[in-house]
Amino acid sequence: MAYPPGAPTRTRSIFLTRYACGEPLTEDHFTTGEHDVRELRANEVLLQTLALSVDPYLRGAMTGLDRYYIPQFTFDRPVHSMGVARVLDSRLDGYAAGDVVLGAVDWSDVSVLSAEEITGRPVSGGTLVRLSEPLRPLSHYLGVLGTTGVTAFFGVVGATRPRRGETIVLSGAAGGVGSVAGQIAQLLGARVIGLAGSPKKCEVLTKQLGFEAALDYRSPALTDDLLALLPNGPDVYFDNVGGAVSQTVMSTMRKPARVIECGQIASYDDPDGGWTIDIRPIHQHGLRLESFSPSHYGEFRAGAVAQLGHWIDVGKIITLDTTYHGLKTVPTAFLDIFRGGNVGKSVVLLDSAVG
Repeated sequence: MAYPPGAPTRTRSIFLTRYACGEPLTEDHFTTGEHDVRELRANEVLLQTLALSVDPYLRGAMTGLDRYYIPQFTFDRPVHSMGVARVLDSRLDGYAAGDVVLGAVDWSDVSVLSAEEITGRPVSGGTLVRLSEPLRPLSHYLGVLGTTGVTAFFGVVGATRPRRGETIVLSGAAGGVGSVAGQIAQLLGARVIGLAGSPKKCEVLTKQLGFEAALDYRSPALTDDLLALLPNGPDVYFDNVGGAVSQTVMSTMRKPARVIECGQIASYDDPDGGWTIDIRPIHQHGLRLESFSPSHYGEFRAGAVAQLGHWIDVGKIITLDTTYHGLKTVPTAFLDIFRGGNVGKSVVLLDSAVG
């Protein structure tokens, strides 16, 4: 089948060049290559990428560990993540040129995806969802209305289930999930204390998002700072980071407090892929530990998205985004999450999204 008029026949893509397990991931683990865009076959779509999401969970697919809970990226295919794309041409039923879709998209300017590839990418639910006009800001689909927001929603509404007046300490509070989870917890009547990596981020949490307080987790006096605010400890710790910060928070908690485990980003460069925790404070203080994934609530996702959209529309949730521009910035945008370089959701807008 011939290319449609004006469709590019060459594209750039970002590939993983080697795995990193037990060591930090760097820009050197990625390469950008230019290659031909092959012509469409039956049951395929030609996509022009508009925006890409970069999320911490992707780190686990770059360890080379076959036993990791998500499949590993291969070196012969571009890295992919959730993204928004425009259909340039289609030989796949249900999609037509001009459609704007949400799904697992290659880190490429232009790409061809088969029906098999689309359904084989579970992070997107195995589909490309057509977005209705008029479009919201693209960052919303990848952030508060995407996996990030849905994770926050089910982490609070499903796993935490805060009771009015309870106090929640939330780590990674200035990140994509944390900033939304904290706002939802407040809407349900909880007091929220955010932990973030700088005084500037703490100011965002208290002044923009209305958290009751925020603490710099890098402070050598973090334990004392927590106990000064909460002498008896928090009722809930919503954990996005793991590592030393979480050990410190859990050491201040007492039964019947509970820990809701959402992510362990501080450990992802550790040997064997991380995700190990010291359960001594859990045992010592009689804490209840519960973990979750948004996939555990998959049948309720549409309702969560609708509720999140309503909260945005009526001004009850404020969206925080860090935006990067151009395909070449994708690796840096991804790695900045681990360096603490983002506030809110990190999104890369490609040149094709302009206008």
